[in-house]
Amino acid sequence: MSLFPRRVTVGLCVLLPLAAAGCTAGPSTEENPYIALCAEPVVVTCAPQDDPVGITLVADASEDDVLAFARRVQDAVTQRAREVTLHVDDPSAPRLDAEVSPTPKWQFTVHPDEAVDALAGVLDAAAVPGASGISAGLGWPSAVAATLDDVEPLIASLSATPLFADGGTFTVPSLSERFRLVYIPAFTTMEGVREVVSIARDYPDAEVLLEAPTSGPNQPTFYVAHLTPDEATQLAERLSAPDMASVSVPGAPLEFVLTSLSEQGTDSLTGTFGGVTG
Repeated sequence: MSLFPRRVTVGLCVLLPLAAAGCTAGPSTEENPYIALCAEPVVVTCAPQDDPVGITLVADASEDDVLAFARRVQDAVTQRAREVTLHVDDPSAPRLDAEVSPTPKWQFTVHPDEAVDALAGVLDAAAVPGASGISAGLGWPSAVAATLDDVEPLIASLSATPLFADGGTFTVPSLSERFRLVYIPAFTTMEGVREVVSIARDYPDAEVLLEAPTSGPNQPTFYVAHLTPDEATQLAERLSAPDMASVSVPGAPLEFVLTSLSEQGTDSLTGTFGGVTG
């Protein structure tokens, strides 16, 4: 007897599709895996109906819980063929602009058909005191130091973690993004880090970048832009002084490019720290 009304109901839904809109079931967890994922205890914010591009997790979730959740998200992104970024908010991160999101404590993008094993290294690095903005996009890690004074100690601390053992990119929060340091221990000494930070402090209106390709351990180049011609000349003399030789590792002199704007146009001064030659 219990089968009869079920058959009648199905028949009505088939015969009267226009009048029986209520017969159509809503999305199930099988159709949209994010419905169940977004309801998990480790989640703070998530929009399952939109196939979320980002999911915010609770800050005090255990590493085991985060890794287990990430594996389930990996199954979902493979099913939906769309990547999702997991992140945790950093309550101590400064808000520089109302329209710019503060730096997260860490973030990790889950890609279809890719394991999430690298997330363990991100979580390990994010546990270092003072660490923020920890990520490992394309296999190269990055971190954010609260101030210029925090750059050197943060590099020293994170270099002890597996994620940053071969180096990483370090920035300081700024709307103008005027400071970036790609630290590669094979090519840059801590004396070099101190000098780069010192120059950023001495020339607050300049753009200070220690750059290197992040596809592997590559030799960096030091760039300083938005200088006056006099500032560029003075800085070139400072960097070329013999006592700057310790900035470079033996056999890999650190080159600099200083750019200034004059009435004649853009000028560049080049050289190596300490005047060291290859």
